[in-house]
Amino acid sequence: MDVRMREVPAQVVVTEQRMVDQQSLERWLPEAMVRVHKTAGSMAAGTTEQPYLLRDHVGDEPVFIVIYEGNPNEGETAVECCTPLHADGAAPDGAATRTIPAHREAYVRVLKRTVQSGAVGDVYVAIENWIEGQGLEIAAAPRETYWTDFYSAAADDEVFDVAFPVR
Repeated sequence: MDVRMREVPAQVVVTEQRMVDQQSLERWLPEAMVRVHKTAGSMAAGTTEQPYLLRDHVGDEPVFIVIYEGNPNEGETAVECCTPLHADGAAPDGAATRTIPAHREAYVRVLKRTVQSGAVGDVYVAIENWIEGQGLEIAAAPRETYWTDFYSAAADDEVFDVAFPVR
């Protein structure tokens, strides 16, 4: 697996959090993505404003960050769905927001085929092993960064990154 490193700037995000298990996650997450993006409105930052995502070969697309405080396959856990806001803009009135601190992260690009085969868990394990092998430490909860329409993507398309903040 091709584990890469990147620097991620601090980001103000519109956020929604929920306690979910895997079955609940599959229902809640698509709806949460719609809600946080709608709440962000014109202040939502897409892929063109986030060069660290290395998505300059495609048009501007919405970005979603999903942070997992545990493994929903093992039972109910806290999950946070976020969409970043423009760096120079104000948060929409009444929106639940927070700042994700700047950090360095180890990540892997995930193909839709990997998700369809049920092997996303293997990606998490591979990154954790790579981090340990590099003498790094996990600094915060893992996350998935989505930057394309998963449902319309082809099986061999990259659909999101699995990432762990490291120090």
